Amino acid sequence: MCGCYELKAKARELNKQLPPLHLGQGDMPGSGEIHPTDPVLIITGGGNGYQSCKAHWGLVGHFLDHAPHSPLINLRSEGLAAKPFYSKILKRNRCLIPATAFYEWQSLGGSKQKIRISQLTGEPVMFAGIFDHHPRAGTTCAILTTTADAIVRPLHERMPFILGREECSFWLDDYPEFPDDEFETLLQTPTRSVLNIEVVMEEAPSPQLSLVFA
Repeated sequence: MCGCYELKAKARELNKQLPPLHLGQGDMPGSGEIHPTDPVLIITGGGNGYQSCKAHWGLVGHFLDHAPHSPLINLRSEGLAAKPFYSKILKRNRCLIPATAFYEWQSLGGSKQKIRISQLTGEPVMFAGIFDHHPRAGTTCAILTTTADAIVRPLHERMPFILGREECSFWLDDYPEFPDDEFETLLQTPTRSVLNIEVVMEEAPSPQLSLVFA
């Protein structure tokens, strides 16, 4: 799920949503539609408030000798705190991954229809994510997923783990010891974002590009 998402917000919109953040438009990704291995914007916490940096979508753990051919773009949030390697990343390297929409595909009569899922208000959403630094792959990240809500469930059983403003603060706080119990409670909290789904009408190819030359 979530093999493609969108970030078409202006920097000032994200600054407004996360007041300690000071993004410039040059910090935003160049492409509005983001696919695996693309450079993405992530937001991290620290003593100086929120900070932004670039990462590649597809987590490559620092413990791996070589970057895999298909790095993990999504990770199940349930049970993550108990996984031997990824729990250490969860407790040390959490981030927000801003988006204006994410996509799913619905099978219709033998073909797949692209579906855009966004917040009903049009505001950006914040995906919970984790990131790591690898000596060869650089900084990489993955989106955490959770059980789909009633809107998304007809399309897919999973969806990105979307955080509200207070939850974003919890997610990026620096803890002497990560609060596992609070994390589990957060996983059980339904998303407050009201989502909207719409069919993406793909543009038909230009007739000039469809010519077959003998």
